[in-house]
Amino acid sequence: MSDHIVKLIPCMHTYRTNVNAGQAAAAALEKIVEADEITFEQPDHPEFVGCGSNLKKICCPRCGAEVDQTWWKQKMEEMCKQDHFFVLEQEMPCCGKTVSFNNLRYDAPCGFATMLFTIRNPKAEVEEKATNALSERFGLLFRKVEFNV
Repeated sequence: MSDHIVKLIPCMHTYRTNVNAGQAAAAALEKIVEADEITFEQPDHPEFVGCGSNLKKICCPRCGAEVDQTWWKQKMEEMCKQDHFFVLEQEMPCCGKTVSFNNLRYDAPCGFATMLFTIRNPKAEVEEKATNALSERFGLLFRKVEFNV
């Protein structure tokens, strides 16, 4: 049987907090979301938080054009090698505009984060109430990334 994973990440990809605040937020999420497990982690540098096989396409937020995934993967490798995803801005091949890879329109949602909350096997849909609770606690927007493993 596979696990259903929901990751809640801040929209500001370099945002960090202290460990006690993160663990307190995870404990507060346990009162909102019933799940097998809710954890908090803070990697040393931003990581791509993907949605696995749920990712169907990526579009430019400036012009709406679909992004070639081969180009996207190449740029991801370059950014990871250069500075571990601290700088995400790239010139888009579709419109020539500079766009953060964190703001690309991923179908389904993905993002980058240095702070994340992982909900393993929630008993029901993780509703906006959970992301709103984190947004209020930390003063910035959060997004939800889902996948099965």
